[in-house]
Amino acid sequence: MKKIIFLIIATLLVIGLVMPGCEGEGEGEGEPEVIWNFGDDGEIVIGIAGEVGHPTGDMAFLGATLAVGAINGAGGVDIDGTAHDFTLQMIDTQEATDETGASGTAAMTAAIDSVDFVMGGFRTEALLSYREVVMDAEKMFFDCGAATSELCESVVDEYADYRYFMKTTPPNEYFLADGILRHVGFVAGQIRTALNLTPDANLDACILAEDLVWSRDELVPKLEAGLPGLDITNLETYLVSSLTPDSTVASLADIAANYDPHIIIPVYSGTMGVAFAGTLLGYIGADALGPVPVGINVMAQLKLPWTLGLNSTDPADGMYVAFNVFLDTWAEECAQTALTLPFLGAFMGYAGDYPLYTAATYDALFALKACLEEEGYMEGGEGKVAADDLIAWYEDPANAQMATTGSAVKYYPQAGTEVGGEPALSEAQVNAIYNPSSYGYTYDVNDWLMPPHNTHDIVWGPSSVVALGCQWQFDVGDMVWKKFAVWPASGFGEADQYGDWDYEFTGTKAFQLAPWIVTHFGS
Repeated sequence: MKKIIFLIIATLLVIGLVMPGCEGEGEGEGEPEVIWNFGDDGEIVIGIAGEVGHPTGDMAFLGATLAVGAINGAGGVDIDGTAHDFTLQMIDTQEATDETGASGTAAMTAAIDSVDFVMGGFRTEALLSYREVVMDAEKMFFDCGAATSELCESVVDEYADYRYFMKTTPPNEYFLADGILRHVGFVAGQIRTALNLTPDANLDACILAEDLVWSRDELVPKLEAGLPGLDITNLETYLVSSLTPDSTVASLADIAANYDPHIIIPVYSGTMGVAFAGTLLGYIGADALGPVPVGINVMAQLKLPWTLGLNSTDPADGMYVAFNVFLDTWAEECAQTALTLPFLGAFMGYAGDYPLYTAATYDALFALKACLEEEGYMEGGEGKVAADDLIAWYEDPANAQMATTGSAVKYYPQAGTEVGGEPALSEAQVNAIYNPSSYGYTYDVNDWLMPPHNTHDIVWGPSSVVALGCQWQFDVGDMVWKKFAVWPASGFGEADQYGDWDYEFTGTKAFQLAPWIVTHFGS
């Protein structure tokens, strides 16, 4: 039998059915194994997918550049005693401004034969299109920017075709919604205390979210469903443009005219987050509104949009996101792991700004190095790795890698059971990923459905990766606004299926309530 199989494979090789750069198709059971071949030049080429000139794409490339410099400078990737260097190739997908995916698909098609692995991505609508080029080429795509669960749901539903897709950052929109609700509940408690309200006093909120698949389809409904449990009434939900400020400005004008929320929940991944912050502060300065923004504003993660106001104590001078609370990946002085602060210092010294979340290409490259050194091999003077060996390595929680973003970055495996005909994680899988007995959780299959616990999505929870709650606060010593983590915070969480949330990182700072809250709402 082995001789027959060998002859079949040999015949396929002779008649040229094997793609250049890999061996075999690997599209189904019985198909030849896919082998990735790095050639004899000692280089492993990483394509970085993102829009050149846009913070999301530029930061993805910067994070990868920093990792490549460190890895190659320390001897590269050791595959069976032979050193291989990572090299980078930027693939300008233009996805931050072309949401159709046409530009990204054209760019990826032109580049795919010259790269061994692809990392990056940002806008789901575009990524859903151009990742097909990578999947058809049977190469790995490490998503370092698009949250949408649908991307990994494809891995659940069509594993043979999409097993090459792996999430690095961010958590999917179900978990982002969970993070926002935890931040909102935390801030709501601070507001009630400052206003001398009872712990269950009702507060009001409004939601402003980009009208895009990642935010509109699942995240916003999760917020709307979760706010009542926090004793918060959602007065209105606005879906706003991701590319032009008009609908953001109009929505805030409508809120100022008709509502007076204690909290505004932004859900912005694009540059309209700058327009949101500036427009809202204009209403706050006029005392037409007095809310605290708590949510997602990707542009608030950077210094760049607020440069003119960084040294002024008055937010009206340009530091429009002062005292906002927003989901983020890294913050000043906050050490999620022993790797965080060395990375942060090196990155800020190199780039002059905080890293945007897409800079997690840095962690993705170190994880890939670890995998290739364990699963790769030399044959005929060439470095190689079997696709299924690499994928299985990532799917094994025992191979979780310490990263700058979390204590043990793991990935959900294929479903181990079903409930009501829907795939779910089995008790054995949950035990291997979370060790829930250590914090008193008892397995319930209904808690582990796919989605949100999709194959190849990153594991969410205190023992792996969470979304920091960050805030810009004025550092009186250095006379400049800095971005600090204020959540997770000890005393403001409890255990659930994901772990014990009553903890904080070294370097977490005390939350500072925006002074206009008491001025506006206080008696």
